[in-house]
Amino acid sequence: MAITGTGFYDASQDLYLPKDTLTWTNLGSSPYETWDSYTSWYKNLSSSTTVAFTSEIIDFGRSAKVFPLITITVLRDGATDTAGSFGSEATPQIVIEGSDNSDMSSDTTVTMTRASANNTFTGLGAKRYYRVTVTIDSGTNTAPQGFRGVNIVLLTEAIEEVITDFNTATVDDGSSLTRTIPTANTYSDISFVSLTPKTEITDTVVTGTSGGSAVFYVADGYVVSGYFVGDTGSSSVTTSNVELPPLTRLVSTSNSSFVVQVYKPNTAEDTNVTLDALIKGLPQVAMDVNGNIIRTT
Repeated sequence: MAITGTGFYDASQDLYLPKDTLTWTNLGSSPYETWDSYTSWYKNLSSSTTVAFTSEIIDFGRSAKVFPLITITVLRDGATDTAGSFGSEATPQIVIEGSDNSDMSSDTTVTMTRASANNTFTGLGAKRYYRVTVTIDSGTNTAPQGFRGVNIVLLTEAIEEVITDFNTATVDDGSSLTRTIPTANTYSDISFVSLTPKTEITDTVVTGTSGGSAVFYVADGYVVSGYFVGDTGSSSVTTSNVELPPLTRLVSTSNSSFVVQVYKPNTAEDTNVTLDALIKGLPQVAMDVNGNIIRTT
């Protein structure tokens, strides 16, 4: 994988390290003004900034919904047996991009950090091309740090669950035409919901014919009542109740619920039903305390 980002690769330590801002004109006042300092390779990092690593564009081969598993290895410059550290929950930051265009134009992105408000992955939809950028603290002169490795795995294996005998009346607020049904699993993306009504509802059915006003081109007195189909003189309409399964419609999904609408087939009136549901989706992943993205469901 090609190395791109805001740092440079130190082959002697196999580390991707932060750059400093020094030029040759700064040499006399820089940390490099003595030979010992010059050969130590520490950077001009009086305060910790950041260093970012960006992967190549990953061609998944087809448009697909994926969930990422990402492992980062951060080590100290000059002390590669020592793990790096992070100053706040804002780092590491991992940005995942997805696009159907090979140049990543019109991409969709998700940004994740260790902060609880941003540490879970939300699906990007079905995309063919993906790219990942990881940003960490650079450290300071006394303890600069960099990447030893960034391992990226994109997976499509779904998990599923079955909800049985769920009565939508239990989530009916009395004013909305939709019902929100919670799931047992938390998903990064729900991709499939199958609904099976198990109870019947009472609906109205109308049978027969209804007479209407006929348009005549002769005087009414010369036309026998009932001569024309639909004549006002011939009308027979019967309204009755019928028991039948309701219609169900999937309205939307989130990472821990889905929304349905239940209505009567003939009158389209709002109603409730007891149903079974099969849900399939990608498992939830989140960033752990070490900055890795791991599966949580």
